[in-house]
Amino acid sequence: MTAAVLFTNATVITLDPAAPADGADSIGVVDGRIAWVGARADARSGFDIAAREVDLGGATVVPGFIDAHHHLMTLGFWMAQIDCAAPAVASIAEIVTAVGERAAVTEPGGWIRGRGYDDNKLAERRHLTRHDLDAVSPNHPVMIRNASGHMSVVNSFALRAAGIVRGTASPFGGHVAVDEQGEPTGLLQETAQELLGLPFLPHDKAELHGYLRTAGQAYLSAGVTSGHEAGIFDPAEFAVLQEAWAAGTLDLRTYMMIRNPMLAALEGVGLSTGFGDDRLRVGSIKIISDGSLIGRTAAVCSPYEHAADPDDLGLAMFEQAELDDLVWRGHRAGWQMAIHAIGDRAIGMCLDAFAAALARMPRADHRHRIEHCGVMRPDIIARMAAMGVIPVGQPPFIHEFGDGFLHHLGRERAQLTYPLRSLLDAGIPVAGSSDSPVSSFAPLIGVQAAVNQLTRDGQDFAPAEALTVEEALTIYTRNAAFAAFDENRKGTLTPGKYADLAVLGADPRLVPPTEISRIPILATVLGGETVFQAAS
Repeated sequence: MTAAVLFTNATVITLDPAAPADGADSIGVVDGRIAWVGARADARSGFDIAAREVDLGGATVVPGFIDAHHHLMTLGFWMAQIDCAAPAVASIAEIVTAVGERAAVTEPGGWIRGRGYDDNKLAERRHLTRHDLDAVSPNHPVMIRNASGHMSVVNSFALRAAGIVRGTASPFGGHVAVDEQGEPTGLLQETAQELLGLPFLPHDKAELHGYLRTAGQAYLSAGVTSGHEAGIFDPAEFAVLQEAWAAGTLDLRTYMMIRNPMLAALEGVGLSTGFGDDRLRVGSIKIISDGSLIGRTAAVCSPYEHAADPDDLGLAMFEQAELDDLVWRGHRAGWQMAIHAIGDRAIGMCLDAFAAALARMPRADHRHRIEHCGVMRPDIIARMAAMGVIPVGQPPFIHEFGDGFLHHLGRERAQLTYPLRSLLDAGIPVAGSSDSPVSSFAPLIGVQAAVNQLTRDGQDFAPAEALTVEEALTIYTRNAAFAAFDENRKGTLTPGKYADLAVLGADPRLVPPTEISRIPILATVLGGETVFQAAS
């Protein structure tokens, strides 16, 4: 730990409404925690002037960003795959060319993986098919994962290896797409991906350590000091996080969401939310209740626009009774529950499950969460406020996928899709996140999207839902801390809290709103120690 450091010559944005520290230009740190915030001229009376001094050269300091929903090892894994996301690629033809190039340097029979395509952004405005991939990959299984992570396209080699043929039944909560002749197209949605028999992540712990470190370093360079790992799928992932914690190589303060199949084992040992320390803590039980909005598999109450099936309401992963039982078991054992729900039908099911559990056993400060919480209605927002349920949204989706949302939902429904202003005005502490690698992990990209409400194509998304810059910063700091019971440890620049800082090259309140994401991260400080510093 750093004994005593005085960071000076900065614009300090505390984001603490109880202690805004107007005019503050310095932060004093002792043993990894903030000891004092104020003007440099007052340091002698407020802080040990003998402390080592770090001149920040007029930079702006905000609390270290907190990504309240990400998949760190998956990000590292995806970074090693073919990048099929816009703007890296613009067409199916470009993806096919990249697959062919990877096949030329891959041993026959070895998997070729790509990630991040969005059919809404491809020139052809459709999903790939096995036929697109077959010409360049006759000797390799290929899987190209959609940006949502909720569907993939595979080639004929992979379909044969998995035994997916004409007549293969779609599993509950999934769909095997077929053409007009009834033959599989290669598109596997939601649980149908499990038919491939591939784990979402490799099980090799050495590989996972590498992915964790690669992604962790990338996050530090974006000013992120804490993250909520949104779904420990496998014991190997849990073990890797513990090993990194023990070795001192866990880059972020990490709050773990553990997938519901592990609930039975955890019930047996009596573990629940909160176990751990300042670097690694057990968080919530994570449940996935529906699909994705960009893939039109989120469970909605009204049909999607322009859908081939006029009754297309998406996919629910559970019957209501099953969801109620899972939530009750976790709630009863003291867990915070975090449920992936994007469509309004799925969100309603989650609220019903929370209400049933709270009726059986009231808990005053449960802080149950709905991850994503995309398609909303006024009655849903009112219920969430009354129940104390926390939505964890992804502002980058507005920019990166907003054009597709407008197409799939229509403009009227989109006005309450990821509705940041309405949630804050209802007194709901919506937390900000990226869902990386689904969208960009840099928080300033999300801050800009929340302020501007513009899609990638420049369309207004939901202008009435725009936030001020300080409000947008708050959802990535103070509110994200609250979503993990961390409001007394982090999220504001307040004496007594961790000295986790993001040092910015400009004040985001003063630059043009369309330039916020371009502000450089000059340094990231974790517990008073500089863990990232820009080359300049």
